[in-house]
Amino acid sequence: MNEFEWIRFDQFYPLDPCAIEQTPMRYLEHILRYTTYLFLFLFPWQTILLLQERFVGGVKWEYGTIGLFTIELLGWVVALLFMMWYTKKNQKSKIKIQNFRWSKDRIFLFSLLLFISYGLLSSFLAGDSALAFQHGQWVMLGTLLFLLFYIGPVKVKPALWVLVLGSIPVSLLGIWQFLTQSTFASTLLGVSQHVVFESGTSIIQSPDIGRWLRAYGSFSHPNVFGGYLVFSIASTLLLSFSVQRWKRVGLQAMVVVQSAALFFTFSRSAWMSTVIVIVSYGVIVVRKKMYRRLAFVVSILLTFSVLSFIYMPLMHTRFFPTSQNEISSITERVAGYSNAITLFQEHWLFGVGGGNYTYAFMQLEPSMPVWWYQPVHNVGVLFVVEYGVLGILLLGFVIVNCMRNFPHKTDLSLVEKLVLKHLCSLKMRNFGLYIGMLIPMLSLDHYLWSSFTGVVLLFAYSGLYMRYISYEISPHVVPI
Repeated sequence: MNEFEWIRFDQFYPLDPCAIEQTPMRYLEHILRYTTYLFLFLFPWQTILLLQERFVGGVKWEYGTIGLFTIELLGWVVALLFMMWYTKKNQKSKIKIQNFRWSKDRIFLFSLLLFISYGLLSSFLAGDSALAFQHGQWVMLGTLLFLLFYIGPVKVKPALWVLVLGSIPVSLLGIWQFLTQSTFASTLLGVSQHVVFESGTSIIQSPDIGRWLRAYGSFSHPNVFGGYLVFSIASTLLLSFSVQRWKRVGLQAMVVVQSAALFFTFSRSAWMSTVIVIVSYGVIVVRKKMYRRLAFVVSILLTFSVLSFIYMPLMHTRFFPTSQNEISSITERVAGYSNAITLFQEHWLFGVGGGNYTYAFMQLEPSMPVWWYQPVHNVGVLFVVEYGVLGILLLGFVIVNCMRNFPHKTDLSLVEKLVLKHLCSLKMRNFGLYIGMLIPMLSLDHYLWSSFTGVVLLFAYSGLYMRYISYEISPHVVPI
């Protein structure tokens, strides 16, 4: 082969070793991205393989169920692909053991490892080890998904689109459930049947209006469905900042569907979170002088206003509880705090174990009916009771090291320091808005910690939104 022929061969078949080595990495990234998008789209469908069902007095103990969600299996596939990607990405930057240094990011990862390990190892001390180990696995998966969305190769904008599109089928299902006042059971879709006249079904009731079924969607409870819709609406509003006019029309139609489904859940905590979301969105839109996007706020408010007018008696019952059903619900929530204090006093150091709140509650008051044994309706209190003082310290260690990873440099000029200070303040402000959205759901309910769905919502979606915030402030850091 002469020189001319070699040059032509090299043009079509590059022999650069680096390019050849990068090809498997590209394939891995593509597989990871599309598997993650599939996970986000299918997340609402709660198909589960029941491994063990527990019964108390002949009635199923809901919080004692051991099972494996189909979406959980897909989540572990995504997590394993992410760990493979992260390992390959860091192979070229291996550091010899004698040169190892504890950098901020390594300390943060170490703090996460300690927190996850504590959740798994404490299962051996819990009253029901199987429940505690299952919950520890949920936390571990949620943490890995958080890292995937925050530092992985998944792009933010497509992920938000998939999340929003995945919410539409389940939103339509929730609207249909309320309008027809009926549900159906499907093992394939993970949907359970809820009969409005059966005890245990989430309803709105009073002597004047009778019994009304709240929308469940594909979830285990209307409040969980409402929490998922809050994240979906927030994602829709974030996408509205970066789409063309015709796509904004489509997003506006989607947010109307999401808002109608959210209304029919009659979840007060989800409604409060939505108010914080649209107020924050409105302030940002006005500040950036993007007045056309106020149409999204108008769409949500108009949807709620029209439906509130149509179903005014139900709204009155929900917000002015005079029926026995609503009064009992509030009484039980208040009593839950007293029980939580008692359990914490008895297990203050290590806690009762992840997922073991209702088990410990049974040991405390063994003569009550099974429906009485529910987690305290506050995620913070529930976490303290289940993980104890040692768990609080480990979580604090994680939070402190997470905050330390915000940009901070001393070897900068005065102008650079001022710019960096401004960027950090904006990032913290946006992060504060996100925490504000979570506060009603964290303080008025327990599913963000007591269920697989809630743990993934809290951990994984937090990583996605923090990634978005980082991109908005420092677009050169995160590719959207």
